[in-house]
Amino acid sequence: MARNKMEDLRDHLFAALERLNEDDLNPEQLEAELRKAKAISHLSGAIVETAKVEIEFIKAIEADGTNSELFKSVNPQKQLV
Repeated sequence: MARNKMEDLRDHLFAALERLNEDDLNPEQLEAELRKAKAISHLSGAIVETAKVEIEFIKAIEADGTNSELFKSVNPQKQLV
């Protein structure tokens, strides 16, 4: 089971952006990076959407979210907005 956090997703997105900004990429390498970046973007969107669904579910059942993998690192004293 993956142990990635939303911060890891952000790191992957920025890493992909940095690779696209490399000046020494030849056209083939750039095309390969663009394909990877599109795939990363698509998958990231799916991850974000599932997180939104999880948040909405937690709100709907009025749970504090502390049992959710998404909220394991959140202080249990904080309220969901």
